[in-house]
Amino acid sequence: MSDNQATLAERLGYEASQKLVIISCDDLGSCHSANVGVYSAIRDGVASCASVMVPAPWARHAAERYNGEDIGVHITLNAAHPLYRWGPITHAPSLLSGDGGFPRNVDDLWEHA
Repeated sequence: MSDNQATLAERLGYEASQKLVIISCDDLGSCHSANVGVYSAIRDGVASCASVMVPAPWARHAAERYNGEDIGVHITLNAAHPLYRWGPITHAPSLLSGDGGFPRNVDDLWEHA
């Protein structure tokens, strides 16, 4: 099989018939405990990768502890937690809800986009 016809398993170095499980941790950067848990899971081999929420309050802490792990970006356009809010990291008034943070839900997001 050519490279463009190879299965995902083959492209990752496994046999075509092998079943793979990829566990990705979500919400890295959302809080200290998420950062500790995500990095522990990846470094201990429990998880394969993670995604960081860049505008979340603990994203800088997550970045400071980065050591080459497979980390992607979690697109963040809302902040659903009622008492734990965040917003854009640059000036972007069209992304803000009336309380100064990201919208709380998708309907509110579309009203402000």
